[in-house]
Amino acid sequence: MNIIKILLIGFVAFVLLLVGAVGIFAVTFDANEYKQNLSELVKQKTNRQLDFKGDIELSLYPVLGMKLGSMTFSNAPGFGDKPMLAVNHASVSVDVLSILSFNPQVAELIMDGLSVNLQTNKRGKTNWDDLVTESKPKSVSRDDDKDTTVRIKTDVESELEVAFGGIVMTNVNLLWSDAQADVEYQVNIASLLTGKITQEEPFPLQISMTLNSLNELSASIELKSDVLLGKQKVTLTSLVIESSAAGALIPFDRVLLKLNSNVEFSTLTRQLGLSGFSTSITTSGGALQSSQTRLAGEIGFDLNKQHLTIGVLDVQSELTGSTVPNGKMKASLSASQLEMRLNKRSIHLNDLVLALNENKFEGFVKVLDYDRPNINFSVKAERFDIDRLLGKTVEPEPVPEATESTETVVAAEDVQIQLPMELLRDLKLKGELEIGTLVTQGLTVNNVILKMGADKGLLNLAPIAMDLYDGNYVGSVKINVQGKQPVYSVKKKLSSFQVGQFLQDFSGEDPVSGNANFTMDMTTRGEWLSKLKSNLNGDLSMFVKDGALNGFNLRHEVESAKAKLRRKEEPVLGKRQTDFSALSLSGVIKEGVFSSEDLDVQAPLLRVGGKGSVDLVQETVDYLVNAKVVTTSKGQQGGSADELSGVSIPVAITGSWLMPEIDVQLDEMLKAKLAAKKEQIRRSLANQKAALKHKLDAEKASLKASQEKKLAAQKLQLEKKRQLEEASKKEKLEKKKQAETEKAKKKLEQRLKKLF
Repeated sequence: MNIIKILLIGFVAFVLLLVGAVGIFAVTFDANEYKQNLSELVKQKTNRQLDFKGDIELSLYPVLGMKLGSMTFSNAPGFGDKPMLAVNHASVSVDVLSILSFNPQVAELIMDGLSVNLQTNKRGKTNWDDLVTESKPKSVSRDDDKDTTVRIKTDVESELEVAFGGIVMTNVNLLWSDAQADVEYQVNIASLLTGKITQEEPFPLQISMTLNSLNELSASIELKSDVLLGKQKVTLTSLVIESSAAGALIPFDRVLLKLNSNVEFSTLTRQLGLSGFSTSITTSGGALQSSQTRLAGEIGFDLNKQHLTIGVLDVQSELTGSTVPNGKMKASLSASQLEMRLNKRSIHLNDLVLALNENKFEGFVKVLDYDRPNINFSVKAERFDIDRLLGKTVEPEPVPEATESTETVVAAEDVQIQLPMELLRDLKLKGELEIGTLVTQGLTVNNVILKMGADKGLLNLAPIAMDLYDGNYVGSVKINVQGKQPVYSVKKKLSSFQVGQFLQDFSGEDPVSGNANFTMDMTTRGEWLSKLKSNLNGDLSMFVKDGALNGFNLRHEVESAKAKLRRKEEPVLGKRQTDFSALSLSGVIKEGVFSSEDLDVQAPLLRVGGKGSVDLVQETVDYLVNAKVVTTSKGQQGGSADELSGVSIPVAITGSWLMPEIDVQLDEMLKAKLAAKKEQIRRSLANQKAALKHKLDAEKASLKASQEKKLAAQKLQLEKKRQLEEASKKEKLEKKKQAETEKAKKKLEQRLKKLF
């Protein structure tokens, strides 16, 4: 009991002492005496004026606090009379008993009418430059170099708990004006409210603010969340941000944004995580009638490694309006993971799925360095209908009928094809695109493969392969931007494709039809279309079988020329086409002019050759076709071609290549016909001369043969007579020899008889 009594007496004495001390402090302390000293100190240190309007009020119990009246901090010289900083009212207080229990409870921090005016003049100088003093960097130890954060720890730190009753900020205005960039932004925080702020317990946070920029942008932002301040972690649960914006900087009448997420930030590992993240953006008016975009994913950001990761990324968008093809479009993008490494300037999109209406692409995209672009991608699609996506309907225009009047063709305006030269020089690219069926500009092609690569200013698109119109295409395009002007190299090879249907679908016209083979190899350079044409060099060749030249009937032109010669009525024109069984053409292009000397067309009743040139810059043609009738049967229009058979008929094709003039050169045809008659007479005379010579030669040969036969008979007769005479002489000689032999034999026998 004595101990308790002593403790009670001691506690009462302590309270009386504290009350006495506070009373003496309240009687003797006058905070307003320090305003002048504080203003003079600020003036001395900054050469700025700090003004207090109204008295400073001090409260002691039940809270220890201070209330300030309005206060202004003057602007820098040359930036106007408006204060750089001003406050209408501010107050803060601490519960006295909480201090005694070593658990200080700060009551609401209240601030009203805070204004911050930040300015940059036309020379780039700011109104806070004079407040920033340059100091020499302090030398730090190796240990300090590892971690520059100053941490102070006391023995009672773990036991001391601090709490705020809340923060109330109203009418906060932040003004940013940059005369050099001619921009001005104003942020008005109408209210910033919190509940009781304590450690390890969540408290509500609400912010209501607006943003304006010289009538170019006006936005309102509302933020609500529950905030939890841990020892090494900050957590925002049920975060909701709603914003509405409009203005000239936005291509819409109004934009609405709504964001929901749970946010967690670790102050120890400096990692930010957003779970359950979803946001929707809705627009109305302006460039689009309406649009709605939804984005969701799991987001993580490591501030130390500068590594952003979005898992299960899902973006859905729907657009409507007159500027949207077909008035409506749906687009979506999803990926199993998006990785963005800011320190390495790289972005990875894995398991990418991109959909535009019914068109869907799958693959991956890796941006290894977006500062100096280094891109690697592979994208595939089963079908990509560009015409349908863009709301494009291909309607062939009717082919204008040729008239006798000469029409002036206006040359097309020059077009600049400007490439991003610096970007292409830095670009490093490796990619592949595959499309099962591609529909574009009325064309339908299959099995499209495009591989591309770029490095050190060389862009290579090779191979470019596809199946089209019963044939196939293989080509390559190379672009060299290492010099001042881009240099192009193009190679193409089309094999066994139906050129007529291809041209009809592509341009609505089919000047040539048939089964075609086409090769081209050419180079050019420049940025303007006219320069690309004039610098064009290379060669090309074409072979078409079982086709037709549409737009004119060469046989009809020949028959018409013949009718004019006879002064008869021109035959009726049937089809405006010239059928052929084979057509071949090759030539070279030099400085934008195509030249060829080997046109060969094999058509029924006709054989056509030709030579000439086509000026790609002026878009004109100067070609001479030589047609020859090779039969005497009736031609395409039923007329007899007897008198023209074998005659070479020149046809000049000149003027614009879109509306050329076709002229059958009658004078040349008459010369050719006369030459043909002369040739016929010459051949007839030559034939008669040859026949006469043959007859004379035959008679000479016959006479010679007869004489030789008679002479041979005489020789034979003489030979026989000689042989008979020789035989007679031989016989007589033999008989004589035999008689002498017999005579000698008899003599020998007689001698022998005499001996014996």
